[in-house]
Amino acid sequence: MKKFYSLLVVVFFISTGFVDMMSDCLSDGMTYYSLSDALKEPLKVKKLDISMQKLTSISADIAKLENLECLDLSFNKMGTLPLEIGTLKHLKYLNLAGTRYMANLPDVVFKLDSLQILDIQDHPEWKAEKFNEVKSKLPNVRVIVSDESSGPIELK
Repeated sequence: MKKFYSLLVVVFFISTGFVDMMSDCLSDGMTYYSLSDALKEPLKVKKLDISMQKLTSISADIAKLENLECLDLSFNKMGTLPLEIGTLKHLKYLNLAGTRYMANLPDVVFKLDSLQILDIQDHPEWKAEKFNEVKSKLPNVRVIVSDESSGPIELK
């Protein structure tokens, strides 16, 4: 049964194009795993994965990563995002899964014109209305949430 579930999830992601975006973020070039390393050559950075680092905030210096396309902030302890995130004009993928200290999705996310995928899985404390509000404010973005019975789903 577990193999069937895994296959179903893969088929879902392929059918939605999520895998294409994820594979772009996971391949093609270097991924930086600390903001301080990324800031050493900010214009080269397209992928920054600072997930699971128990961060409570992110420096406004993130705005220096002008070409950033993929940002993984999942499973950190931040309650909000700096306004400078809104200046990331090329950001296509933002992972905020498991950022349980965020009572709401920060308004700055709604200013990301290039955003294609927003992952907000693993927020069991958020009600369905909150997820639906996010989707209504981001009609052209694939919003990935958790469904306890079936795993990751894309809001339509």
